[in-house]
Amino acid sequence: MEIVIVAVVMLLLLLLIKEVIQPLHALISVMFAFLLFGLLFSTLLLPFVKQLMDLLTFLPYAKAIVMSASLFYVGQWVSMLLVEHSYKVLGSIVFDAVKIVILMYWFKEFLVVLQGVSAILQRLN
Repeated sequence: MEIVIVAVVMLLLLLLIKEVIQPLHALISVMFAFLLFGLLFSTLLLPFVKQLMDLLTFLPYAKAIVMSASLFYVGQWVSMLLVEHSYKVLGSIVFDAVKIVILMYWFKEFLVVLQGVSAILQRLN
């Protein structure tokens, strides 16, 4: 309920700023978006991810999957925010950078598995 109240107050402030100080509206709306995202992240997303991680401890790559999905959605949100404010190229760069970070993380995980398989194959020879 707290998040809804904060969002409504931010909306009212943004409407007021849009009517009174039009040139600063875009800047302040981005600041409010990041503040609201930070609040949502700390109060909803982070506890949800921790609870999900506790439930999926028996799966070998659950942490990597959850972290990859979380990074992907955060990158998508930032990219959409940039695109909405007419920074389409910057939004694409940010989203591509997030995808590269996720791939680099999975390459490290894959390398460990590949080394294990290689060691098993060498023992068989």
